[in-house]
Amino acid sequence: VSGDTTLIEAARQIALVIQEHSEEAERERRLSQPVLAALYETGLLRMFTPRSLGGLEVDPITRALVIEVVAGHDTAAGWTLVNPLDWAHLCARLPDEGAEEIYSRGANVLIAAQFGRPMMATPVQGGYRITGQSPFVSNCYDANWIAVTAMVMDGAQSRGEDRDEPEMVMAYFPSESCQIIDTWNVLRMRGTGSNDVLVTDVFVPRARTFPMAPGFEPGFHYQGPLYRFPVIGIAATRIPPVMLAVARLAIDEVSALAQGKTPVASSTLLRERASAQANSAKAEGVLRSARLLLYDTLSLAWEATLKGETPSLSQKADLLLAITHAANSATKAVELMYSVAGTSGIRTSSPLERYFRDIQVLKHHVLAAETRYVTVGQVYLGLPPDFPVLAF
Repeated sequence: VSGDTTLIEAARQIALVIQEHSEEAERERRLSQPVLAALYETGLLRMFTPRSLGGLEVDPITRALVIEVVAGHDTAAGWTLVNPLDWAHLCARLPDEGAEEIYSRGANVLIAAQFGRPMMATPVQGGYRITGQSPFVSNCYDANWIAVTAMVMDGAQSRGEDRDEPEMVMAYFPSESCQIIDTWNVLRMRGTGSNDVLVTDVFVPRARTFPMAPGFEPGFHYQGPLYRFPVIGIAATRIPPVMLAVARLAIDEVSALAQGKTPVASSTLLRERASAQANSAKAEGVLRSARLLLYDTLSLAWEATLKGETPSLSQKADLLLAITHAANSATKAVELMYSVAGTSGIRTSSPLERYFRDIQVLKHHVLAAETRYVTVGQVYLGLPPDFPVLAF
């Protein structure tokens, strides 16, 4: 696995500022301003913005490695870096006018968005009127732009020849056009600030929208191979690196704990227990194999993209398998380590307690769900997939 070593090193260099403000982010339920400033100053928030618009336009492997490093400093910081990059990548589908407007004041732009809970879009002259409320809009407090999916309405009904597949658009609008609804009271990952946003009859010009359909022609600024990489490939650089980082932290924490802890009713150190030894080995095995599968699959997909090849549905399913397996393996590794730690892991003073809660939140993401194995199996067995994102 290789990547831009300069950016990976930059991600390592901001460890102290991220770690110093980790508890503040958790308490305030949003990313701390010094951490946000560090992400801007290092250029990490510009990784998926095209060079012609002031960005770095890095390859997906580099992004995954950088996110893994940042999430190793603090899980919420890793996640809050992930999301703006996703929505910056999707700007490739906008008309040139829309993308240029979004970056008209420079490349240091933070876009917050949600993908799965559509608002309503009423067609009007020159664009749409958007209304609705959407959850899980990470970084919404610090965003310059908000993007939402919206169902195009034809009166009281959704528009579309097939009512099972309504016409959908993604719309970008200035953050001041929406109201933030404080709903992000959760088990962990509070620093992501993933609140709801409420939008009421906001006009969005057509240039800042694109149809939610697999096929598209990249805009003028988005002719590089990065913007031909499939959405499911981008997703593979999203949640898996964060979860892999959490699992590595958990394994390292318990390994250190085992050197000095003598469990209650025992005369030997934790490291000398067969159950601790076995679970540590299992955790390493599932983590290393899942990470290898993820980066191997990503590398093959990126090499194919560089050659100008269009991925088949089966190749996209390979990427989804790598995502699902990494997420589930990371969860298993953390849970194995939590069982080894015993009562040490339940104390709020223990980092392991935080890693356990992190992974419990992350594993419920739609891309991390165990049901995605079903989607992959459907494709491998010649059936249509039940997860529409796979087509993108």
